[in-house]
Amino acid sequence: MKNRSVNISSLVILLSLLSFMAEICIYYLINYHAVCLVTAIIFAVGIGHFCLESSLNYGYNFLHSAFMVTACTIFAIVIYLIQPNRWIHYDYCLVYLVLLNWLVPFIYAMIRSLIDQGPRFDGYHIFFQRMSILFAVVFVFAILKEYFITPLTPPYEELVFGAHNFVPFMASASYMEIAIRNHLELAPLLLYILKMVCMGIPAGFFTRVYTDSLPFPARLGIYFGVPIVLEILQELTGRGWGDIDDVTMSMFGVLIGVILYYIMNLLFQSVSNREFTVTRSSAKYFQ
Repeated sequence: MKNRSVNISSLVILLSLLSFMAEICIYYLINYHAVCLVTAIIFAVGIGHFCLESSLNYGYNFLHSAFMVTACTIFAIVIYLIQPNRWIHYDYCLVYLVLLNWLVPFIYAMIRSLIDQGPRFDGYHIFFQRMSILFAVVFVFAILKEYFITPLTPPYEELVFGAHNFVPFMASASYMEIAIRNHLELAPLLLYILKMVCMGIPAGFFTRVYTDSLPFPARLGIYFGVPIVLEILQELTGRGWGDIDDVTMSMFGVLIGVILYYIMNLLFQSVSNREFTVTRSSAKYFQ
């Protein structure tokens, strides 16, 4: 049994290495980087299916995802640091590559845990905890980059102190009005809004998951506290600038994350008659 476990681990690492090399070669050779992302999805689903069917638990799915996320993160950091480089260019596709190599195995394992009946596959709750830790480590790097190293800023200049500092979306709406009047592109503002919202989604989702025992006012304080603290730190460190719009957009992302939690939990309660973070063997089934 031990030898079989070692053999599967070695095979999973080898498959992950081949997947990583294939994705990087496609990224380097093909300018249309969507091909690289599609390839990453195909490999993630295929290897994830092999891992689960060959071992009947989710441990090897985590091993594959951890290898891919770590390797892709290191590669993205190295490429970013050596810019400008005429041979290989940094592209935001590398960020999506890291995210997909975490998200696709996570979603695949969640679907299998949702639809597979009986005790044949178990341990999803352990897989979920490990994937949460893996995501948290990478997310900290993302926070540092997007808030303090190369801060996300709106496409307009920092405005002097006034009403826009206290009224959500007043500054963004004013810029949008000027852009429409002068036939300027709104894409930079919309992309900025999308990035800020996306940064808040994981905070809302994982806060709701891991603070289930806290009373609602305490959770609410965390929801509001994380975006506000980040904006205050930006203002104190002089990286970017504190903005009420940033807080509002991050809070909207937090709300989406909380809604995703309830959607996942409702799916598991409806289909599997249990909460999604609870193991089958110890679940308290709902009537």
